[in-house]
Amino acid sequence: MKSKIIIVLASLLSCEKKEETKVIMTTENSGTFFRKKLANQKLMDSLEKLVLFSGDTIAYNELKGILYIGEQKVTGLLYYSLIMSNKYNYKRASYDVYDILTYDHKVLDDKTRKMAIDYLEKSK
Repeated sequence: MKSKIIIVLASLLSCEKKEETKVIMTTENSGTFFRKKLANQKLMDSLEKLVLFSGDTIAYNELKGILYIGEQKVTGLLYYSLIMSNKYNYKRASYDVYDILTYDHKVLDDKTRKMAIDYLEKSK
């Protein structure tokens, strides 16, 4: 009798309907998504304060992602990278300064090239 109950329970459990995996499709690309974050002044102010006054590396990387993908790498990130590199000695930010300064080699003068190399050395 016990074996029949176990078989019935096992068959009931195996017949349970499995949930289907839902795939969410959107026409929004990552650039649009991050530009919306860039336009979110409350979020941006919060991240900026954490970076500038606390040296928060997680906030810096979140801000960096928003600025990079939101197409503000050169114009928006340099200030925060300099602060994180100089004030908080964050090596990744030192590399980001180098990366931003050497973004366009055609306009790179000798002084800026030297400064970029200094930040590259600081990043090691």
